Amino acid sequence: MTYHANGEVQLHFELGAGYDPVGARPDLLRPGLEAAGVIVPRDSIDDMLGADEELSAHAQQRQVPAVIGEHFALSLPQQTIENGRLPAVVTRTAPPSSW
Repeated sequence: MTYHANGEVQLHFELGAGYDPVGARPDLLRPGLEAAGVIVPRDSIDDMLGADEELSAHAQQRQVPAVIGEHFALSLPQQTIENGRLPAVVTRTAPPSSW
């Protein structure tokens, strides 16, 4: 997951090989991810030894979007998803030069 604002990476992280966020605001989603059980609390003994009951990869994949949605006050009501038109934003009209 990568979050950009004002032309700068605010937060980037990947799950799977530990949680090691980078960017200008690396702890932006940490409280929500900890509360959802996606990551163990910082400085927890489980962080060093491994949690006894970790979320499955599937559960993590479901929880991360929920945490992001809650943090940024995003929602996609089921009725809108099934019958309506979803909002979209065009952020680029050509691939980045790095491609």
